[in-house]
Amino acid sequence: MELPTINTIKEKIKIHHLFLMVGCIYISLSSVSYYSGFLAFFSLIFFYLSYIVGEKLYYNLKLDNLIDNANITGKYKINYSKHYKFGLILLFIGILFIFFNLLWVRGVPLFDPDSRRFLNVPFTALSRLLLIGWAITVASNLNLNRLKILIYSLVFSSLIMLLGYRTNGMILLLSILFVAYYSNRIKTKELIYSSGGLFLILIAMSLQRLYTMGIGGIPLISRIDLTMSVFDIIVKDFNGAFLGLLHYSAIFSYFGMASGARNIIANNIGVTSVSITPTIFGAVIGDYGILGIIPYFGILGIFLGLFYKIAEKLKGVYLGVFAIVVSYLIVSIETGLLDFDVLLYYLFGFILCIYASIKYILIDKFKK
Repeated sequence: MELPTINTIKEKIKIHHLFLMVGCIYISLSSVSYYSGFLAFFSLIFFYLSYIVGEKLYYNLKLDNLIDNANITGKYKINYSKHYKFGLILLFIGILFIFFNLLWVRGVPLFDPDSRRFLNVPFTALSRLLLIGWAITVASNLNLNRLKILIYSLVFSSLIMLLGYRTNGMILLLSILFVAYYSNRIKTKELIYSSGGLFLILIAMSLQRLYTMGIGGIPLISRIDLTMSVFDIIVKDFNGAFLGLLHYSAIFSYFGMASGARNIIANNIGVTSVSITPTIFGAVIGDYGILGIIPYFGILGIFLGLFYKIAEKLKGVYLGVFAIVVSYLIVSIETGLLDFDVLLYYLFGFILCIYASIKYILIDKFKK
């Protein structure tokens, strides 16, 4: 039996495959305890299965046929120019608030890390509209040249990283890869090669950060091991102890009504002056206990499975938002979903799912 190669892979690589793969890499490269590793692996598997349920829900609702039938009439075709303009507006707002933030701190946090603590929180959140705006713009205009997409993506990722948040640059590049892949602009092998390039960039970024902090070791493994050791501590000592405080803080810290979720974790494990990433598994277990894994990853998987099928079919704003939320999902294996604006993107995606489902069901009903 001939083993598949990059050139012979015909089925699309889906998000639940990537989430499982990256999660398993994190578990295998860390020194996390067997029990904590099992909980993380169980979370990954439960998400994987729930994602498949979400895809099947799309067909059970007969949305595939309903969308096709609505488009045949021409009366209900999507106006992608509106999606494109919406993306450009968000893009412009994001760029504007990047410059506002740089003026606010009177420095460039990427080159002066100490100045990052003076960043304006609302300005920072609004600057990240650049990410979702560019993703929607690319997803809404299938005629954009691939070279232009690449050049603008590199420029925009460099621009957002000036604020000192390198992860945002990775999110932008990753989301554009997903948009290009699921709109059939690039093939599977190109996705894999491009992801390999992003992986090398990630290693370089980790090396630079560890060098700045004066920490030795293999950069990526050191980062993974640190993050998973925090997860281990949460499982052993803070199982359900935060009682929802982490996700509460993710929202209300934006309004100055609570400390940041990652700062709360750091303070509770005896670390001061820095924030700590708990992994997506640690954030759930710390807030809701081990049993919280089931509803959290079950709902998340079903939602994203359904959203994927809708986004793949409708493109435009649906695909742009989907690309952003799943990019954050991959990164959340380390960071957790603990940012107010990111949670708003998930809410926006959920609303789009409900809107599309109800819209095409009602169109079919009234046509009859």
